[in-house]
Amino acid sequence: MKRLLLFVLPAALGAQDLSAVADKVFAQWNSTHTPGCAVGVARNGATIFSRGYGMADLENGTPITAQTILESGSVAKQFTATAVLLLVGEGKIRLDDDVRKYVPELPQYGRTITIRHLLSHTSGLREWGNLVADQGYPRGTRVTSQVDLVDIIVRQKSLNYPVGDFYSYTNSGFALLPTIVERVSGMTFAKFSAERVFRPAGMSDTRWRDDFTAIVPRRAQAYSRRADGWHLEMPFEGVHGPGGLLTTVGDWLKWNAALDARTFGAVSDSLLSRATLTSGRVIPYAMGMINGTYRGVPEWAHSGSTAGYSTYLARYPKQALSIAVMCNAAGAAATSYTRQLADALIPELEPPVAWDTTMADPNRIGRYVGIYRDDRSHDISELFLDRGQLRIRGGAPLRALRDGDFLMGAASRLHVNTAPDGSPTGVRILAPDGDTLTWTYASSGRPQPTEAQLAGLTGHWVQPEIGAAWIAIVEKGALVLELRPGTRVVLTPAYPDAFDAGSYGTIWFTRDKKGIATSMHLGASRVWDLVFQRPR
Repeated sequence: MKRLLLFVLPAALGAQDLSAVADKVFAQWNSTHTPGCAVGVARNGATIFSRGYGMADLENGTPITAQTILESGSVAKQFTATAVLLLVGEGKIRLDDDVRKYVPELPQYGRTITIRHLLSHTSGLREWGNLVADQGYPRGTRVTSQVDLVDIIVRQKSLNYPVGDFYSYTNSGFALLPTIVERVSGMTFAKFSAERVFRPAGMSDTRWRDDFTAIVPRRAQAYSRRADGWHLEMPFEGVHGPGGLLTTVGDWLKWNAALDARTFGAVSDSLLSRATLTSGRVIPYAMGMINGTYRGVPEWAHSGSTAGYSTYLARYPKQALSIAVMCNAAGAAATSYTRQLADALIPELEPPVAWDTTMADPNRIGRYVGIYRDDRSHDISELFLDRGQLRIRGGAPLRALRDGDFLMGAASRLHVNTAPDGSPTGVRILAPDGDTLTWTYASSGRPQPTEAQLAGLTGHWVQPEIGAAWIAIVEKGALVLELRPGTRVVLTPAYPDAFDAGSYGTIWFTRDKKGIATSMHLGASRVWDLVFQRPR
């Protein structure tokens, strides 16, 4: 009998019990002096809990409630996907159609980019947010319209990788989809969504942020924390489709209920149809939604983050459970909050994986210290020792496993490849989604090039695909890039002819047979090799 109670009680938590759990999960935001989060929980399509924590507007002292409107971040992608899939169901679009049928401005890249590739982040398209930052305008420093967005995407002459070979998250694919919906339907994307998606689902508080200047009653402002306190961090841009959905946790619960009720017919199934790479590997990403598992139970979900908003929307189909979390503080752990609520509500969860960790041999791991280059993106990572532990610069410690590998994050396994003498040659990372990433060992330490050596890298460097003209100069012994007047990046040497460019990624130079630097390259996680040339 006691065993039965252990399985039944969590699934039937009373309102008071669930309230206590939520109060604990969101305790740090239960304040009149911080932003916070809205949360909603539904079972069998009926809301069983909804509440707000913290403030929607710190200037006016407005609290967050379950009716507060916040911004979605990338959770919006499943709504964009639904708009496309409705047109697929009408025979107006085919998932395997060439995207150039609807966006002929897009170049040909060898293999055909299809609608399916756009919906699953397998197109190889470069990330538009990186591209505008590389122009010298990181997001939030200049208003970007939907037209600007499409323009910079179609100007790209190269892809990150051959179409379909990899899953690499990029907002550019979902940025093209609203244009395709408009050209096929003859309606604005906002109007099509309102009539065909939001209204049938009963989402009366949902709209696209297609005009960031519009007044939206009950909208929460978004914030980020700095040394002197909270500051506004709003998405002042016209881009929508990859994100930009204004909504409430209540409307998100209605949305999940509509999908469960098959209000949109086969769309409910299509959204969960996992993508297949050219290698044959099936990935968890489906169409604007991740079809995965959490502690052994199916989880259909997506996270979101834009400006100061952080969100997560999940369905646990076997438990008929939905959880929606929306926060207006940059860095708020919306995914973790959702999973903590799931922990309390789902008795069938498997125990967390107990990794067989051990103390690492300091002599062994000391040899792994150095600079490594990602074989896909060319971006760099640095391994270093910190109080006897191997760490990745900017990341958490690597926990040593008894078999000699390391635990990276919560579930990735990192293996250091070595030469016969034990020196590192590279790294292999086995990710939870089945992907394998490789890094090449580049240097044991950072070089210190002389000003004379750096002088050979100076001058003008142009990139016509983004309309950029960077100037490289030597200043106080460092190579400095001026992206535009007032936007400068001081480069830190990484390995010979390669430099750490901070949030922009990694810069490296290639030389001709005479040893003259003729090309400058930029690599980052979402833009793998953007090439700059000296003007002739």
